[in-house]
Amino acid sequence: MYKKTLINVYSEKYNVEGLIEDYGIVTKLIFTYQGRKIIMGINRNLQKSDYEELGREIIESYIENLNTKEEQIRLYNWYVKIYEEDTDIYHIGKGVVTGHPSIPDTNRMSTSNVKAIYTDLEQGEVILTTMNNIYHCPLEYCNWYRQDQFSDLIPEYDLAKKKFQNRELPSIEPGNVLLVLSDHDEYYFHSLYYKETEDAEACDYYGDANVGMFQDSYLIMAEEAGIDLRYFPHFKNIEFYSEYTEGRPLYLENVGNSVLFAKTSKGLIKLAPGERKEVCKENIEAEKPVLPKGDLYPAGIIE
Repeated sequence: MYKKTLINVYSEKYNVEGLIEDYGIVTKLIFTYQGRKIIMGINRNLQKSDYEELGREIIESYIENLNTKEEQIRLYNWYVKIYEEDTDIYHIGKGVVTGHPSIPDTNRMSTSNVKAIYTDLEQGEVILTTMNNIYHCPLEYCNWYRQDQFSDLIPEYDLAKKKFQNRELPSIEPGNVLLVLSDHDEYYFHSLYYKETEDAEACDYYGDANVGMFQDSYLIMAEEAGIDLRYFPHFKNIEFYSEYTEGRPLYLENVGNSVLFAKTSKGLIKLAPGERKEVCKENIEAEKPVLPKGDLYPAGIIE
């Protein structure tokens, strides 16, 4: 069995300490900044001095480029369910989280027992209160299919569903391909949009994760339209290894709350929240930050 190696790293620039845990097949960088615990997969099998340098560079790059200035904990693709254990009954919120102090963005989680549930139709959210945290759950990102099974748990559920169920997805002019990303979707994939002409229907597509032993990837395909997009998801950045669109212009849009980067065939593209850019040389970053290249969801190791 591979012996775990621990390597301390330090950013003198920001006075932040970190720890690299190298398990051979999984390597993680762990540090705390502004009260949030950050865990990210990084490159494996380096020399100790290389790890120390890489760890320092990534910590500083996170603070300068990747830090989410999110003051609220939010759940997306969320629902609240009843959980029974022996004679006890709990209300548990489930979804993809952002802004949590100890869980990285884009991770799926379950809350502890929900003590109170409040629906704010004006703000368009449900607020879940647990013993330790308050979760803001946007109604337009409710998982209505699952919540229908526990509809009585959500105050004003019927009104909320009628108002927020049919949210419109981002679109683009005919003949262009739009890949939508966010930090509140698993593997960053939000949606794909393409239609050939104004009168045509938007194309059907399929998206799914390919979970590998060392590195996951995400695949989006619209076979009838000849679109095949594939990328490796890393912490706050993706790395394409297929951008096939049959020559059609490809656009990327970030509908999340934090900056995302995309390494494309043209170069590195930076996407601020709410920003849309075409994959072309004109939109490439001149100065390239140090970005982690490890797995987005590094495996937990039981010792």
